[in-house]
Amino acid sequence: MASGLEIVSVADPRQSREFLDLPWVVNHGDADFVAPLRMAQAKLLDRKKYPFFKIGDAAFFVARRNGECVGRIAAIQNRLHNETYNDKTGFFGFFECEDDVQATRALLAAASRWLSEKGLQCLRGPLNYSLNDECPGVLVDGFNGPPVILMSHNPRYYGRLLEQAGLRKRKDMYAYLVTRNTVADDRFQRVMNAVRRRNKDVVLRQVRMDSKGFLADLRMMLEIFNLAWAKNWGFVPVTPAEADAIAADLKPIVDPGLTGVAELEGKPAAMIICVPNINEILRRIPNGKLWPTGWWTFLNGLRHVTGFRTMLMGVQPEFRNKGLDALMIDKVVQFGQQNGYNYCELSWVLEDNDAMNSLAEKAGGIRYRTYRLFEAGTEEILHA
Repeated sequence: MASGLEIVSVADPRQSREFLDLPWVVNHGDADFVAPLRMAQAKLLDRKKYPFFKIGDAAFFVARRNGECVGRIAAIQNRLHNETYNDKTGFFGFFECEDDVQATRALLAAASRWLSEKGLQCLRGPLNYSLNDECPGVLVDGFNGPPVILMSHNPRYYGRLLEQAGLRKRKDMYAYLVTRNTVADDRFQRVMNAVRRRNKDVVLRQVRMDSKGFLADLRMMLEIFNLAWAKNWGFVPVTPAEADAIAADLKPIVDPGLTGVAELEGKPAAMIICVPNINEILRRIPNGKLWPTGWWTFLNGLRHVTGFRTMLMGVQPEFRNKGLDALMIDKVVQFGQQNGYNYCELSWVLEDNDAMNSLAEKAGGIRYRTYRLFEAGTEEILHA
């Protein structure tokens, strides 16, 4: 290609140093960059074991300029998405690139070509396989600190770069910050006192921590989540295999006081899963390797995490409009305040999900970050 640029297909990105190392290259010098764990990245890219590959496929590419890797991308076919929506949409993810429009266009074209061969007509992203997975969207507003667990962080130029390469905004997602000052605020306490009075018959319990109980609770909670989110934009259900993988990933780090099942009329009615922000620890493992000393840093750091993220929350349709979502947020915030946590991030929330945005604001959340998904027709990209 022109100007010494070439796009190369990567058969197994787990074995490609240039694919795996690019986040460190692109984010070099960024004090807010949190290095991904290399073992976690390898797990995501394992075609034989990662559950996404039971419902989809992906192709991986790198861009080299004069022999040096300057960008990477994954083209993603999510069959479950297209069974759900029948909209012939494909995705791109694992996107990293230097401030190089030509390289970005070439990467998007490679992804679009692969997706077109699969019969897909739209390219949307970035997201790593689905909205249920880690790091959806590009951070476009709120460069005010390190990301929390499983949320995106990127150079400031990414949004501009993707627009210059031919993509346009599809949807924004918000993150809200709740702090100790929020909990102490009189308005917050008035709202939450009203919620508690309305829900005296609700039974709240934590997730069980024995192996069988934890797995059973996680499966049940994700069933509620699937029902609650079924009609939300872009949502695809969490599969049983994904539920088991989530349970395996969460068990080593979960704080049971940050989870909850709300039972009403003897039925599981709502759920919430919050996770300690282990990015506070990962910042102290800059090479992303747990061996040989990273394990000690990680395990020791778990006792000193000061914040958490509300990752999943849902209310069964038949129990909506009773304030159960607010009650669960109140539960975890109160627990956090009493157990040494200083902040909570409520994320992510779709820009047009009026009910959840209103709830986040009533809970005292300050909208402090915005993430953006982009899209374009595959033919638009190929003929730009």
